[in-house]
Amino acid sequence: MIMLKKSVMFQVFLVILAIGHAHPVLADKASGVFTAQQACPAYVSKNKSTNPDNAQILAGGKYDVIEVIKSGNPDWYRVVLPSANPKERWVSAACGQAQLDSGGGNGGDHGGSCNTAGQADSYVLALTWQPAFCEGKPDKAECKITDPKVYQARHFALHGLWPNKKSCGTNYGFCGDVKGQKSNFCDYPAVQLDADSTASLAEVMPSVTSGSCLERHEWFKHGTCQASWSMEGYFDLAADLTRQFNDAGTAYFMNRRIGQQVRTEDFLARVVAVLGTAAKDRIKLSCNQGMLVEVQLNLSADLKPGDDLEKLLVNAPPQGKSNCSDTFRVDAIGQ
Repeated sequence: MIMLKKSVMFQVFLVILAIGHAHPVLADKASGVFTAQQACPAYVSKNKSTNPDNAQILAGGKYDVIEVIKSGNPDWYRVVLPSANPKERWVSAACGQAQLDSGGGNGGDHGGSCNTAGQADSYVLALTWQPAFCEGKPDKAECKITDPKVYQARHFALHGLWPNKKSCGTNYGFCGDVKGQKSNFCDYPAVQLDADSTASLAEVMPSVTSGSCLERHEWFKHGTCQASWSMEGYFDLAADLTRQFNDAGTAYFMNRRIGQQVRTEDFLARVVAVLGTAAKDRIKLSCNQGMLVEVQLNLSADLKPGDDLEKLLVNAPPQGKSNCSDTFRVDAIGQ
């Protein structure tokens, strides 16, 4: 009888121990589409960072969603990568935008607050090293531009200026009349800018002159979620911030090393030397195939035209983790 009680107590202890060590976060079934905004690893096990075939989602790619973690405010999505083995993979919510048909709390949109303008608690300035981006998207109209003298050959190009709302994750967007992403960027209405703003934007955003219409997508998805500036004011500010980052020595750094392998630490040191120590925790680098493709900077919510980029970094929230290794290659245009 005593032995039996000890056996039962031991089993109860094992159950309690197992519960204590169980992971408290469970996945919810979901369906929809995850659109990648950058290249990111796709894990078999997100907890162990298991990725045996080094599978990645790629910027612009669309992937079917089957599960989500933290349905009220998702931080991980399980998507289908047909070319991977196994094809079911976990990707970070920070890597893109989800449009869910069912389950997952619709990407954290609480009562429509994730598409209501004027609620940003920070901004993200996203800048692309166009030559490397075009390695993965050679059919894009702007990637047909191969002149080594054009702006995007030797400067970071503007991807976008994104109002961010922490409670919405990456799903704060489409705050105007357009409520969802178009399959083709040129399906959005044309943006209306005066001649000066058009010329300014065209220099830093190659899609304007190439006709691929990225500027339309950026306005209707992101620009409509700020309530401080007109369309012209929004793009003028984004263009100015782009030039400030390039003028901070980053363009010079990249130009001197085109075609070379460079240390990630050296690039970050150059940024910090000009933009201050706050920059180190507010910058995220995205690499693909060993090349630097994109830089994302978190900026404070109170930004306004004429502000110094260095000042805007100081009070901004920290950025996510970069996916670049210790070194990256600086790609040349047209190669």
